[in-house]
Amino acid sequence: MTVKTYLGFDVGTKRTGIAIANSLTSHANGIDTVLHHKDGSTNWTQLELIINQHKADAFIVGLPLDKENKEQEMTFIAKSFGRKLTKRFNIDVFFIDEYLSSSEAKKQLKWHYAHKNADRGAVDKRSAELILQTWLNETTHD
Repeated sequence: MTVKTYLGFDVGTKRTGIAIANSLTSHANGIDTVLHHKDGSTNWTQLELIINQHKADAFIVGLPLDKENKEQEMTFIAKSFGRKLTKRFNIDVFFIDEYLSSSEAKKQLKWHYAHKNADRGAVDKRSAELILQTWLNETTHD
């Protein structure tokens, strides 16, 4: 049995949260948040450092759709990010609906850490974890 490693991403214009999981445990954990450049461009230097540490077999990118399951501006940004991941690393990218992942992450962090305003970086990391865990729960992977 080959154990595969997966990296999940909650893509944003200011930050991108990153989570990791493997096919043995099928349990996602948030590992980092990358702060992007002030002009909104992706911080590929920092992302590459993290990605190269983990030797992923697949990338899972959250696809932000609205409550009617329609695309919005961030949907196009996430799709572009996924295409760039594939081009840079030659690794398959899978997209999964991330509707309300940030809201759920905020709820979890406020409950766990008992503070009024959850840290945005922590929220993005937890959102990536929820995105990846959802994919693991809903997808057959070998």
